[in-house]
Amino acid sequence: MRILPPRTFPPPDKIERRHAPVPAEGRHGYRSYRSCVRWEFGFTCAFCLLHEADLTAHGVEGTGLTGIEHFVPVSQADERVNEYWNCFYACRFCNEARADAPAMGFGARRLLNPCDHAWGVHFQLGEDDRLSPRAGDADAAYTEFVYDLNDRRKIEIRSWRRERLEELLKVLRDAPASAQELVDWCSSVEPVPGKDLLLRTAQGLWDDTRRALRDLQRFIAIPRDAAISCRCGRVDHHELPPYLAEQTLEVADLVPARPV
Repeated sequence: MRILPPRTFPPPDKIERRHAPVPAEGRHGYRSYRSCVRWEFGFTCAFCLLHEADLTAHGVEGTGLTGIEHFVPVSQADERVNEYWNCFYACRFCNEARADAPAMGFGARRLLNPCDHAWGVHFQLGEDDRLSPRAGDADAAYTEFVYDLNDRRKIEIRSWRRERLEELLKVLRDAPASAQELVDWCSSVEPVPGKDLLLRTAQGLWDDTRRALRDLQRFIAIPRDAAISCRCGRVDHHELPPYLAEQTLEVADLVPARPV
């Protein structure tokens, strides 16, 4: 099971489009691209980098927590409503914050497109969990303002994921080893004062490990409701974007086998 990292750092390269769905028709045809854009952007908001798991523990489908953002707003270019390259995966916070703000702001500042500009070049994730524009980057500052990338709720969500995952990973790192030490002590020394208590403590540590593994399922990188097919008609591109895949953690590598 691969899970999210405690902190998702902005991609060092622009996000490459891998999907090319059959063009849709009608005013809301673009909605048929949803499966494509979920995979395309790694179930992550293309702008603030919140993952679906940050928004709910039970799957986002049908909740309205995520949707398709038109980079060039439909109100400004109705003919581009079903243009796939104009569609991005976005959380509800970013979508509502932007509304129909123009791609070009005052003073020739432009809204950055994550498929044309590497987020890691323009933004940095600070220790305070803020996704901040790099110094002197007017375009990044405009993008941060338009999408409200550091909405108080977004910062709190980033902090919550970091703190919770660090807690759970610490349990996986420390509890099994401590339990093994207690078991080894009880097996190698006779008599052992308080042996039953020590073994119960070891059992409690293994129970903590089991609960941590259960709770880590909340942070699975590819949601269980991820579509097995999309409008493209192929599945070979159903993978996380490289920048996110490289940051994920394999839980099996973190937990030693329980002693018999």
